[in-house]
Amino acid sequence: MSPKEKTTRLLVATLNNLISANKDLLIPIATTAKLPALIGNLGGRHLTDPDLQDDLKSVDDMLTEYTKDQTTFDEYASEVKSGRLLWSPPHRNPTFWRENARRILEDNKGELPKKLAEIMGKSWDGDKKVLAIACNDVGNLVKAVPEKRSQLEKLGLKARTMELMSESDESVRWESLRAVGEWLRYNSAK
Repeated sequence: MSPKEKTTRLLVATLNNLISANKDLLIPIATTAKLPALIGNLGGRHLTDPDLQDDLKSVDDMLTEYTKDQTTFDEYASEVKSGRLLWSPPHRNPTFWRENARRILEDNKGELPKKLAEIMGKSWDGDKKVLAIACNDVGNLVKAVPEKRSQLEKLGLKARTMELMSESDESVRWESLRAVGEWLRYNSAK
């Protein structure tokens, strides 16, 4: 066995132990972080170590079990609950918003919009794209379910989105401007 394969064996065994010990928390995060693709890539290599193969299969089985029942809504919810947003497919998919916006607002007593407000309340100095994605999501919620704007306003999302129009990061400014534009579009339609 090569030193590279020994290192891989150690890393995958550690990953397997960590995920096995806390599946409910770590599997959604691992899925959002694209771990299934990485494990699939690793599993496609010619590996000679049987322990490494067993650990890879174990991690792959846990991820497969979790993802087989997931919907796009579940993936989105798990990403928001993780507190860190990425430009994953749902954020830019108009069909996703049409089909899921109401559920996002209503599921578990409005847990997801509250979490979005929490995410937007941080400065994200090291990763401004999180703010841009959150603004994008707020704008999509307003656009898809305009009658629920007051629910979002009560959480402070409109005010925070307006504040972010003066953010130094161009993508945050753009996404916040788009989101505020959705609010204005429906305000003028009264």
